[in-house]
Amino acid sequence: MATVPRIPRVSYVSPVTRVPRVRRISPSDPPLEPLEESDVKDVEAGSSQAVVPESVENPALVIPIPQGINQGLHSAKSATLIQILGVPRDHMDQECRPVTNDPLLSLVETRNVGPFRVTGVKPALDSLQSVFAQVKASLPTVYVSLGTTGMLCARLKRNNSGICNHAWGTAIDIKINGMRDALGSTADGGVTLAGLAAIAPIFRAEGWYWGVEFGNFEDGMHFEVAEETIRLWQEKGLFGDGVKARGAAPPALSQGDEGAEVRSLQEALAARGYDLRNDGQFGPLTRAAVLDFQAAHGLTADGIAGSETLKALNLG
Repeated sequence: MATVPRIPRVSYVSPVTRVPRVRRISPSDPPLEPLEESDVKDVEAGSSQAVVPESVENPALVIPIPQGINQGLHSAKSATLIQILGVPRDHMDQECRPVTNDPLLSLVETRNVGPFRVTGVKPALDSLQSVFAQVKASLPTVYVSLGTTGMLCARLKRNNSGICNHAWGTAIDIKINGMRDALGSTADGGVTLAGLAAIAPIFRAEGWYWGVEFGNFEDGMHFEVAEETIRLWQEKGLFGDGVKARGAAPPALSQGDEGAEVRSLQEALAARGYDLRNDGQFGPLTRAAVLDFQAAHGLTADGIAGSETLKALNLG
């Protein structure tokens, strides 16, 4: 059995935040997919430019989460991914399972993206190769520290019944020196690992959303192709002509979505008397509140906060 690396305590001191330890990897919480050893290959960097630190001496150092890193980008919505790439498989639970349905199945590939091999949807793998080529060139200390717990994993989210974005192979979880940044609260701003913060601007320039802004919690090791980027790739035909021809409705919030937009929806519903926790997670209670609001206002009661529902809540 492989030895699980122990994460050392970090003596970082903040005038406003008491920095907790990053929890170590638990044997009871397995990686999304087995890691594969491979040779590192040089990849030509993409044209996207990002402002990154000149150096990071200790990628595993715990630091405050930088602000505004996802400006202009949003977490990809489940409804959008289903409309564009389809349902990954007919049956899903909270266990990782393979993709079985087209058009997604025909787009899945396993590839060396630089520091490791992963399985994902082809345009996302192309983008990762560009990201990591830039990291290798500008942040070599961070590059050699990079690892992953996986990318493609067709399952439901662990906090509600929505489909996890990993199910489409458009999200990746990244480790630093074998450690991962566990879920944490953002009540006091939140903390993350320096190596993740250093590569985040490069990911953003390539159109990826960093999971540190998921409502009231942060998932610092999580990077996913943003809603805007998924739609752009479809328009450009990067998923293939068949997927390009599939219709994609205007953005809508539905069960399983997370982030600031969901929190704004919850706040608007709470202001109208609904007993909701504004945690940025669109779960069964939020869906029930949306259904009730829609029925009370003569809207199509489907539990999906589309343009008409958002407009009625003064969010459109």
